[in-house]
Amino acid sequence: MRIFRRRPVATDANEIAMHVAKHSGGGRITAIGTVIALVFSAYSLWETSLKQAKLEAYVTGVVTYTRDATDEYLAPAGGFEVFAVPVTIANSGARDAAVLSLQLEAKNPKTGLTGRFDATYIVDAAYFAIRREGERPKAPFSALVIAGRSAWAGTILFYPVTYSNEKALAPAGELQQKIIALRDKHGNLAELEKKLREKNEKMPELDELDAYREKVLVSDGTVDITVKLLSPQPNGWLDRALDAPVPPVALTLQLPGVGENHLTRHVIRLRSAAARS
Repeated sequence: MRIFRRRPVATDANEIAMHVAKHSGGGRITAIGTVIALVFSAYSLWETSLKQAKLEAYVTGVVTYTRDATDEYLAPAGGFEVFAVPVTIANSGARDAAVLSLQLEAKNPKTGLTGRFDATYIVDAAYFAIRREGERPKAPFSALVIAGRSAWAGTILFYPVTYSNEKALAPAGELQQKIIALRDKHGNLAELEKKLREKNEKMPELDELDAYREKVLVSDGTVDITVKLLSPQPNGWLDRALDAPVPPVALTLQLPGVGENHLTRHVIRLRSAAARS
């Protein structure tokens, strides 16, 4: 009877082949979709959680300068040179980043005097609204932690910690002792300098006095500054391999012609002479 007739073997084989081909194509699509989803998940995990911190520093041209002579015992002649620098630090990575400190390197292109300044205080708008240095509010600078995908902005006061001429940072009292010793030996120093100029002669002791008064920035002069970030060394081998130094920010600034006494009472905005790479 027909109901007991076996179907041709070739017919079953064709159906099985078509069935396998149909379902194997769907499996490949599913596998490809799974791989793509894993790739996107891994990328999302890297961008949101694992990507190493990457810092960038930005400094505007609105840099100000003053002299801090409030500490009569430690301040050098003419007061400490102070640069007030608005800084923005952006972290484009996913992980947090620490900034231990900031350094400012300054150079007088005319005299060759160089100085290293460290981040010492953080200030706000009230610092610039008050004229007398002793009354200007400022908070000590502390290490910063910049969260991933965020930024920090503030105005930092940089104070000198060393000069290429060590006498430029010596306390003013040391200079006064030198002046007193010269007066006891030679009398009136103004008359002595006048006589030396008339004879076109120089006196090493008087030249030494000028070394105590030397500054990286003087009235109507220019200064080259470079701002650098200091971060802790990376720990793991992967962090060390991917670590990249934060590019420094360099500017050339000019101080308008103002009196020396004016500098200890006011905060003077510097002019941007030229940008340096």
